[in-house]
Amino acid sequence: MKSNAFLFPCDVELLSMIKYIDLGEYTINGLVVLENSNIASVDEIGMPVIDVADVKYDAFDNVIVIEPEFCNHFFVENSIRKGKNVIYIDQKEKEDFDLKRLDLVSEEQQVSVPVVFVAGAAPYTEKFHVQLALRKRLLDNDYKVSVIGSKPYSSLFGFHSFPFFMNENMDNTQKIILFRKYVKYVEMIEQPDLIIIGIPGAIMAINKKHHFDFGVTAYMVSQAVTGDYVIMNMLYGKKYTTEQLEELSRVCKYRLNFEIDSFHLSNAWLDPSTLKDDQLKIVKLGKKEYDQKVDKLYDLMNPDDIDKVYEDVIAKLSSYNVNQIF
Repeated sequence: MKSNAFLFPCDVELLSMIKYIDLGEYTINGLVVLENSNIASVDEIGMPVIDVADVKYDAFDNVIVIEPEFCNHFFVENSIRKGKNVIYIDQKEKEDFDLKRLDLVSEEQQVSVPVVFVAGAAPYTEKFHVQLALRKRLLDNDYKVSVIGSKPYSSLFGFHSFPFFMNENMDNTQKIILFRKYVKYVEMIEQPDLIIIGIPGAIMAINKKHHFDFGVTAYMVSQAVTGDYVIMNMLYGKKYTTEQLEELSRVCKYRLNFEIDSFHLSNAWLDPSTLKDDQLKIVKLGKKEYDQKVDKLYDLMNPDDIDKVYEDVIAKLSSYNVNQIF
């Protein structure tokens, strides 16, 4: 019999993906959101959405903490005092993966199956949704897919989480080598037809105040592994032009060693009045609209558009003399 659990902290993005979660030995019977989140229960979810201040501690046995920065939150501390079992996703990832496994891979071994990058011009641009949608489309067509997800809780969705060592206090050269070996290890163990890699964060700074690690993570990933097909997730805008998208692709070519094949128009709109503030304001839109169709710009939450990009992925990767997926 599965043990019941509350998931914490949940946000609008996670709620929209809840149907894809498989916790294995646990059954989710409540989603706990932060104070004053203004997120109400949604009938389609089929479980309560609870403000953290209103939690009844006799309603669950386990807490699954999905964001490491909330490990010391009063809800987690109260749960421990009341004898609840607390599972930290990031810690579980470290325990489940021993770096010594990567000794099976030499530095010279290259990834021999195609790799699809899902990156973002900024954070919060539906990268994880795109990874889910593309994986589903590939699985529906009988391709075997491995995914290294961009979220710290990617394992909840059957993905490999972005490896913990990429956030460790370690020389960047060593991180690049380890990441290459990590991807090769996934290929060796799972033997997929292709690998999707979700790159956390953004590919560059927005300004000096909001630098998003200056795209260092994206740079390390792109130096470790070649992206055979690249999807770039964009902040919402009504009037992107072909010239703007081509310029961004050129920037990626010379900074990150890849060109962009498709762009995703996300539901995240950046309030420009907050660019000088300590905290950026990013608004999630309910409906996306833009004035003109631009080549290679899609809304990959739309089934017709994900079908087009799926066909484009297959066409490009099948044209290679190496790294065939057929």
